Amino acid sequence: MTASVAIDDWSRLQPADFDEWEQLARNSAASNPFLAPGFVQAAARWLTPKAPPSLLRVRDDTGELIGLACLERRSPNLFVPLPHWRGYRHAHAFQSGLLHAPGHAETVAAATLDLMARPGLVLRVLLLHNLVAECPLSAALWATRDPRLQWHETRRFQRPVLRTRAGVSTTARMRGSVLKDLRRRLRRLQEQGEISTRILQGGDADQAAAERHLALEHAGWKGGAGSSMHASEAQRGFFLDMAARLAPTGALVFVEMLCGDRVIASTSNLMSGQVLSGFKTGWDPDYRQASPGRVNEWQLFEAMNARWPQLRQFDSQAQENSYLAELLPDRQVMVSGVLAAGAAANRWLSSARVLRPLAYRMGHDD
Repeated sequence: MTASVAIDDWSRLQPADFDEWEQLARNSAASNPFLAPGFVQAAARWLTPKAPPSLLRVRDDTGELIGLACLERRSPNLFVPLPHWRGYRHAHAFQSGLLHAPGHAETVAAATLDLMARPGLVLRVLLLHNLVAECPLSAALWATRDPRLQWHETRRFQRPVLRTRAGVSTTARMRGSVLKDLRRRLRRLQEQGEISTRILQGGDADQAAAERHLALEHAGWKGGAGSSMHASEAQRGFFLDMAARLAPTGALVFVEMLCGDRVIASTSNLMSGQVLSGFKTGWDPDYRQASPGRVNEWQLFEAMNARWPQLRQFDSQAQENSYLAELLPDRQVMVSGVLAAGAAANRWLSSARVLRPLAYRMGHDD
């Protein structure tokens, strides 16, 4: 199959462009909630208003959109000492990559690689962070056999996930010591009142739920440190805007734990294809001794099979040493790196490896 590929500025996008983007995001074989148009629109408006992303779009020979990535231009730094493109990144985008229509991973990868390898074009160096290693499109990028291109891996880690199994509860797959601790914490909470859990999606995931979520995240240590979303006008605006855009499509899920009528914990989660991804969490500090946030996550995992039988995975979107690593039994390999075209660019990137420890210390990890 032949395919065309182009990079377009954000300012050129029309409502029809967002409509076809939404259709691709819903059907994409690569689950990535951070590439949902509503998520990116909110981020571009509130978090990077002076530097919205450009769109790399791949179309088949009929003109149908089969692949998409959000990219931003970057100046040279210690991490990538050349002008380069980077997968759109901000404080709340935990992975990058490309959306692709089912059955088109190789076509989209080949079109992207061909664009990079063309002499004289601007897309010669591309930085991508936290790609899912098992995604066939991602693998096609770093395993390319095109002699004009080379992949420079910068990081690899294992993210905690839960792969669903029909008829098997999360509890049955947890370590006995972890499950014992969760049950003990739940009993502590039950001593203070009736404990219940509710899942809010679609029309139920309304602004009131979003406001409760922001308040609980702010009530904890993030609020005290000034790093909560509620503490920043831009981040608060982003979250409420993102929530309003995603909720009607069912792509936003709040899970709340209540003690009586009082909401004491809330998680926000993003639905993309057959994967539910964790996003933010908050809890009432009055109940911190019983870890209501941790118990609330457990209740979500227990409810997943019945609530969404089509789901194949919960992705924590967390680091490998997070508390969710104790709760979730599975791991997903994540890979970051730089794809470069041309001998000169690849020599520069190879020599820059020695500077990476310094780049990390100076915050130039891109």
